[in-house]
Amino acid sequence: MLTRRWKTLERQRPQLRFVKWGEVVGALFVVGGLVGVGSVVFGIILMLAFGLWGYSILNREG
Repeated sequence: MLTRRWKTLERQRPQLRFVKWGEVVGALFVVGGLVGVGSVVFGIILMLAFGLWGYSILNREG
């Protein structure tokens, strides 16, 4: 469950919705890879990439 602060940030910076869903998809790939249906490496790369993108969005001024 997301906190109230995160929902406020999503309203101010709509790109964070894509970051959230990218992280979820990455986590699903990791879990799928652990049970033999997905790719652990691809999931980790997705999570890192979307995490860095989210970090850059949050550190942007304005």
